[in-house]
Amino acid sequence: MKIEKLLLSDARCEYPLSLLMRPLSKWLKPCWYEQEEQRRLTPEQLSPITLIGYRNFLQRTQQRATSTVNGHISALRAWCAWLTVERYLETNPAKRIKLVGRQEASSREGLSPTQVNALLRQVQSSRDAVRNYAVVQVLLQTGMRLDECSQLTLADIEFGERSGRATIRSGKGNKARTVPLNASARAALAESLAPRFGCEPTVKAVAAAWPRLPSQERSAPLWRSQKGGTLTTSAMRQMLDVVVRGAAARGLVPANTSAHTLRHTFARNYLAENPGDVVGLASLLGHTSLDTTRLYSQPTLEHLAVRVEQLGQNAYTG
Repeated sequence: MKIEKLLLSDARCEYPLSLLMRPLSKWLKPCWYEQEEQRRLTPEQLSPITLIGYRNFLQRTQQRATSTVNGHISALRAWCAWLTVERYLETNPAKRIKLVGRQEASSREGLSPTQVNALLRQVQSSRDAVRNYAVVQVLLQTGMRLDECSQLTLADIEFGERSGRATIRSGKGNKARTVPLNASARAALAESLAPRFGCEPTVKAVAAAWPRLPSQERSAPLWRSQKGGTLTTSAMRQMLDVVVRGAAARGLVPANTSAHTLRHTFARNYLAENPGDVVGLASLLGHTSLDTTRLYSQPTLEHLAVRVEQLGQNAYTG
């Protein structure tokens, strides 16, 4: 039987023939197999080597997109599986034929130090500068998510002169975790909270006042709106959007900078200073899978470009 007839010979094929016809027609046309082998294709000639040859033809000769190549291979695998079930073939030649993988450079890019400084300068000129600066510093220095940050209460914060930490009680997946508050985060929080505590805006003064906080105040939100209510996640996002637009308009930060960009910045900086500590970073970020955290250890496209430019074999290195 001619192999073309097998495409239409049995309506029991579990794969929609309309989805298979287009890629398979490329396979059956003289443009590849018959030109390659100088003979017509029969079921007996379907082999792993033949299928791999076609995959390589699409990849290397025609330079098709990965998605296009995989679409053709998926159709061939489905077709060969059906041919095997219907006993046109004794064994499935496509059983071990793999789709084309594609390794991307990491898209989890953070801000450069220059961009971080520009963003912090911009936020200091925003409407509620002291509070907003503290929000951005906490996001930047802890890597917490925006909604995690907005839901913090005073009771979630342990504030000392030399150390501090924040307890995130309902992180992603409803899992709690605790993250340290470094000196930059504590200094920004101290300036923001000092008026509520009635003390000087210093880390030492706020640390001394913290234990004296009335118990009824401890459940109060860490972040207040200008009207004295809770600063919601939406309001916090809007604030950050306004700050980013101001800095991006002058080309100081990417226009798509968001709270998650600050999370990426924290993660990349942590691994840059603590190489290989994926477990520690996963704990700080609240990741349940180390595979997710390892994405931060992959170089970005910009990093790869710099490394390639600096290769010793580059004749134009200055």
